[in-house]
Amino acid sequence: MDNPAFAFEKALKNKTKKDILADKLIEMIQTGLLRDGDVLPSERELAQLFEVSRETVRGALSQITAYGLISVSHGSKTRIRASDEVLARFRSAQPVGSDDEVNRFDVDSVFESRIVVEAAIARRAAMRIDAEGIAKLERLLDAQSKLFASPVHFQLSDQNFHKLISEYAGNEILLRYAEELYAYGLNIRRQVMVEEGAIERSYHEHRHIVEALKRGDPDAAERAMLAHLDSVYRTTKAKLRAER
Repeated sequence: MDNPAFAFEKALKNKTKKDILADKLIEMIQTGLLRDGDVLPSERELAQLFEVSRETVRGALSQITAYGLISVSHGSKTRIRASDEVLARFRSAQPVGSDDEVNRFDVDSVFESRIVVEAAIARRAAMRIDAEGIAKLERLLDAQSKLFASPVHFQLSDQNFHKLISEYAGNEILLRYAEELYAYGLNIRRQVMVEEGAIERSYHEHRHIVEALKRGDPDAAERAMLAHLDSVYRTTKAKLRAER
């Protein structure tokens, strides 16, 4: 059975799975989540994370390689190429868009909006998610429990975790808002994730969300999501203050 997240996106954008995956990874590079010199997970790990075939992963990486944003060589790691020069060259070749629009707002406004959007998503997902969706979330949790020392890999999984919940809410508008708001300050979140205990804390917050979704309890799912967002907000704001 097709991954519902990818099937939903394909219906919206009329893109193939490899196109969608390539877009996801490019967004992570442009927002600073993936940085110059970072090593990507293996093809097998990416296939498991996004629940696609290795052929799909290979096709997506081929597209990104053509843009010059990653380097792939046989027998070695796949590394991100995202120097200022490379990113400037890539962006100059792309149509003008608004992908960075959300980063023009302040952290308080963004997280006030995330609270409204993701609380609604959590409630709807609790009423709509099926056994297959829960199983996928639990597989993500199992993988995350082994990533406490791998901030890049964890953040990739974190984005997929939130996206999957949004898909099961079954509301295109909420999905799009959630995607845009999630993109806020990813470079700052990357810095937070390297702090001791940050990944483990986020993992346990994810567990509470999944437990509520599994029970089909909208109130508990909303509370768990809001507790998680409060944690993300506080640590993001603290890091922004420290950067000034």
